[in-house]
Amino acid sequence: MELWKQIFAQKIEQMKPGDRWTLKEDYNLQSNDLDPGWKQFLQQHAFARFQCSQCWHAWQSAQVNILFHMHLDRRQSRGWVRMRIFRQECKKCLLPKLEQPEFSQEHVTRVVENLVLKISGKCYRDAIHPKELSKIIVEDQTTGPHDSAHCEACRLGICFVKNEAQAPTKPFFRAVSLFPRVFPAQQDWSDAEGENSSGGESSCNWRRWCCYSCCVVIFLALLIFVLLYFTAK
Repeated sequence: MELWKQIFAQKIEQMKPGDRWTLKEDYNLQSNDLDPGWKQFLQQHAFARFQCSQCWHAWQSAQVNILFHMHLDRRQSRGWVRMRIFRQECKKCLLPKLEQPEFSQEHVTRVVENLVLKISGKCYRDAIHPKELSKIIVEDQTTGPHDSAHCEACRLGICFVKNEAQAPTKPFFRAVSLFPRVFPAQQDWSDAEGENSSGGESSCNWRRWCCYSCCVVIFLALLIFVLLYFTAK
């Protein structure tokens, strides 16, 4: 936390030299639950590393959320910032604990720069452009989807990253028989042929063609029979 306070003091002094600002951590901070006169900033997609305090398993995440509440008293030229860093659990432990993330100095600097810009815009009403916000650079490639089941921010409805562990399924198309009631076994033939590893598709197509041909023959035979019957009368 000392690193956060040190970098914040430097950045806020550069922006507003005459004002005094205080940064402190608040584990009870809630999203959109603001005291009168306070503003909110949520830093999403921050990169950090974690280590389990029980099994020592280590992992990294680019979906760390940091919540800030900030307030400026213009009469006293004083400002306050409360911050809450949301934690993650180890997925290898049966009874995991929420672990605090570890940030590099570079990533702390980038998050603090974004915080100072938000203070400038929300508290001092200075004009800022979204492009001025620092992008969080991921140092290493993170593997796998976001584990929302072990994310504290996800449980509180703050993190909106979808878990895409399962690949999207391919659309399944099934041939529909023109005469399902006349030939109910046609679908069974198609399913059985589809399981064969070689020649299944061609054999299935041949059987389907034979089925349709039989239907046409039966239809023509019935048509001829009806014509002959009425002609005989």
